[in-house]
Amino acid sequence: MAQYLYEGGIDIKSSQSLVVVNLLLIHFQDEHNVHIIYSPHLDLSGYGDTLETAKTSFGVALEDFVEYTVNKKTLGKVLSELGWKLKGEHRKPGTVIAPGIKSVIRDNNYVSEIFDKYPVNTYHQEIGLPGCV
Repeated sequence: MAQYLYEGGIDIKSSQSLVVVNLLLIHFQDEHNVHIIYSPHLDLSGYGDTLETAKTSFGVALEDFVEYTVNKKTLGKVLSELGWKLKGEHRKPGTVIAPGIKSVIRDNNYVSEIFDKYPVNTYHQEIGLPGCV
């Protein structure tokens, strides 16, 4: 069984092959000093009292997102709606490309608000998505 890749401590087991993608993650603290990890590519977030608990929370949200969309057979459709480019069929794409950051900032008001309101740290994280995307 393949492992789902995510540095935050969550491993998702999958009997399918994985498509490795590079996500932009934004870390910031809100006005209540809550640490937040946000992925504009997936419009998912996790939070906690520390950076580590925020990463773990994000991993849980990511796991839930993947499991739900895979079970509903909508992962490809949801990624397309989020601006991802899927080459091939929606059920079995050959290539999966996350949207560029310029389009993410332009199309997502929440991302612009984060950059305008809070000091942020950004980094890229490789994750594995089930090959059935």
